[in-house]
Amino acid sequence: RLREDFDFNDLNKDGRLTLGEFIRFMETVDENVTAEECQIGFTEIDANADGAIDFDEFLAWWTEP
Repeated sequence: RLREDFDFNDLNKDGRLTLGEFIRFMETVDENVTAEECQIGFTEIDANADGAIDFDEFLAWWTEP
């Protein structure tokens, strides 16, 4: 299910979420989330700091205790 959500929000189907794609995803999870909160979260999730979130980074964040 998580992979399906990731792939659905990966609009250009490159296997990575850009900031815009991540914001779109987060707005489906929490309609009150702000762009600033998304930017902070995006930076934290993007472990290798390449400007995108790959599925492994996304999975690590989603399943973090």
